[in-house]
Amino acid sequence: MGSLTSLTQLDLSCLGIEKLLESIGSLKELVTLNAFDCASLTCIPCSIGHLVSLRRLLLRECWSLREVPASIGKLASFVEMDLKSTVIRELPESIGSLTELKTLDTSSCALLAHILSSIVHLASLRRLLLGGCCLLQEIPNLIIQLASLTVLDLKSTKILELFECIGSLKELETLDVFNCALLAHIPSSIGLFASLTLFDLSRCNNLAQLPDSIGSLVSLQHLLLQGCYLLREIPDSIGNLTSLIVLDLKSTAIVELLESIGSLKELKTLDVSCCASLACIPSSIGHLTSLTLLDLRFSLKLAQLLDSIECQLLKEIPDSIGKLASLTALDLKSTALVELPRSIENLQNLRILDIRGTHVTLPETFEILQNVEI
Repeated sequence: MGSLTSLTQLDLSCLGIEKLLESIGSLKELVTLNAFDCASLTCIPCSIGHLVSLRRLLLRECWSLREVPASIGKLASFVEMDLKSTVIRELPESIGSLTELKTLDTSSCALLAHILSSIVHLASLRRLLLGGCCLLQEIPNLIIQLASLTVLDLKSTKILELFECIGSLKELETLDVFNCALLAHIPSSIGLFASLTLFDLSRCNNLAQLPDSIGSLVSLQHLLLQGCYLLREIPDSIGNLTSLIVLDLKSTAIVELLESIGSLKELKTLDVSCCASLACIPSSIGHLTSLTLLDLRFSLKLAQLLDSIECQLLKEIPDSIGKLASLTALDLKSTALVELPRSIENLQNLRILDIRGTHVTLPETFEILQNVEI
């Protein structure tokens, strides 16, 4: 192989190889080395540091790969390293020398327990993917020096908190802490994320409160809080999220939606299904002129405990719902509703109306029924 000095792409994916030969270091023109799903591959030779043109090293799903050699720090042109679903325990200290690296993917590395502080020298890093590193409990505070970072994926890790200065990551667009079951605190500095468009906090089971500063996320389009079982309220400042498109509050403990929610003029999806404590929908919901999906389905768990479906607390929806001109789907399944406001006839774009498990009866005179699937 060492004689292939003009080779630029080497695809070894899905082969049964156990190791790469030292001679691979002679491939001075190699740009991409792809060993995806080489399940028996256990090591990478030190000679990989001689691949001066290498830009992409793809080792995803090399289930037996235990380490990456320190010589990798010599790859000055390196832009992407994919180590997802390997069994590495740590990254080499030399990784801090990869100043051109843009994507580092160590997601689903189940044995990776810590991230070395040298990572802060990756001045060009844009995507840091650590999701599924189930032993990872913290990330270095100095990560705030990664001024180019746009995606930080921490989902399904054991992190306990986001450090206060995390708001210094001014370019961050995606922050994913989905299923971080031990995460109990969100610092107020998150309000400094001027570029953040997606904030996924779903299934953060210990999270009971959001900071008021969340209302400063002027670029936020997706706020996902599904399964935050201790979350009883959202800050009134949420009304300032004028770019918000999706608000997912499914299976939270919220008691009411605030009037300020009516300021979310770009909101298209509002999911408050399975919120068994929700008792009030504000009249300001009628101001959500872009809303296409409103999901109010309730969990029956509370009703089953008390042997009465009437324990579902939502008994009426405001007449202002008739102003939701863009609404195409309205899900009211298993609520305590007994009637719908007459203004529902104004929902000319409504195509799906789910009232199963309620006591609602619709008069045949409702003209809207002609086009709606019930």
